[in-house]
Amino acid sequence: MKVENKSFWENQVVIATQDRSVSSSSNYEVFLYEKVVSYLNNKKKICAKIFGCGTGREIPEVIKYIGAERVLASDIAENMIKKCNENLINWGLSDVVITEVVDAAKFENKDYSFDVVTIMNNMLTYVIEKQQRNEIFKKSYEILNDTGCIIGVVHNQVGTPQKTGYFFIRKILKPFLKKEVGYRLTGFKGLRFGGYYFTKKDLYKHLNDNNFKNIEIISLEEFSEIKKISYDRLRGYNNLLFFATKH
Repeated sequence: MKVENKSFWENQVVIATQDRSVSSSSNYEVFLYEKVVSYLNNKKKICAKIFGCGTGREIPEVIKYIGAERVLASDIAENMIKKCNENLINWGLSDVVITEVVDAAKFENKDYSFDVVTIMNNMLTYVIEKQQRNEIFKKSYEILNDTGCIIGVVHNQVGTPQKTGYFFIRKILKPFLKKEVGYRLTGFKGLRFGGYYFTKKDLYKHLNDNNFKNIEIISLEEFSEIKKISYDRLRGYNNLLFFATKH
């Protein structure tokens, strides 16, 4: 069944698949957190903005690895934030983290200047309109202080043979498509909705067009080569990891 993005993430069945009573980070997420730490040069009193926090899995990790003393976390789904707040109480982080329900493209910053913005969990993949994606990058740039940086993860058009082939065909048919080449139905639990899959060039353009500097983008396959760990080309998601700075 096809549903809207927000409706999908409000669904309790979907929320149950995302909820983690214990926080966790993948090795590539830790890699991004460590890049932030290196760039900020062990800065104290770090303030972090998390877009698409979901049930909060990454929040304790941002605090642990980056050393954030204040976190503002948001999500488009009210039910996700409810579960996130329950987890924050269990983790003893309610006094460190502020949560709110808001569409990332409509976020308004009033009280904070952020040292780092995170857009993890492939959140941008679920923003199918190019204008909205650019608005999120624009807002991310605006809310960062002068020494701030941004990190994130998105789905890649290059990955398993089936996925790579799918987007290769869409590129050939581009003049006849009603939607962007990167468009693809995504979802699970019998619910489907539109998603957007990036190329490196495309992701770079999004960041560069919104004034980010020192842009670095690598795939999971490239990350695996750097870390000398195995990567299965037949099954790997091959997500794109990105890091960029305000200046």
